[in-house]
Amino acid sequence: MSTDINLLLRTNEESLKRKKRIKILNFAAIASLICIGLVSLIIFILIQTANPTAIKKEQEDVLGKISQFQDRQSKLFILNNRIENINKILKTRKDLSKTMNELLAKMPSNLSINNFEINNASIIIAGQSKSLYTIAEFINNLTDMVYRKEIIKSLTLNSLVLDAGSKTYQVSVKSDL
Repeated sequence: MSTDINLLLRTNEESLKRKKRIKILNFAAIASLICIGLVSLIIFILIQTANPTAIKKEQEDVLGKISQFQDRQSKLFILNNRIENINKILKTRKDLSKTMNELLAKMPSNLSINNFEINNASIIIAGQSKSLYTIAEFINNLTDMVYRKEIIKSLTLNSLVLDAGSKTYQVSVKSDL
């Protein structure tokens, strides 16, 4: 058997140069970090010795400016919160003007309205006409709206009266929204 067997890899000159460069670069990086830290510390100490209250004054100025904006921020927060709550309320409300316009569109032209009351729960309409046909058309239009479930849910005929003196028919209906 041979005793001259070497199991270690031979190192060539290039790999030795690379390792040496890496060591130099690592040392330079660490040295530059330490130098920058020392320079920063020295500058901080010089500023403290030259004007020891400068940093405190600057800190107080910055805190004063921030506190001015906190008042504005709190006012803006309150206003935005109120606007959001108003929008929520408006979304849950029924648009009564739209409801009224849609109902008035269903009114025959020969029917004159004497009373029109609308609230969140119901509508009361009182009108008169010289023709019973016009009143029948009006009631049919409202009945169709109930069947189609458009605006009104139910319809109640409160009164239908003939005024013999003026020869007009008077009608009063109540509808639930």
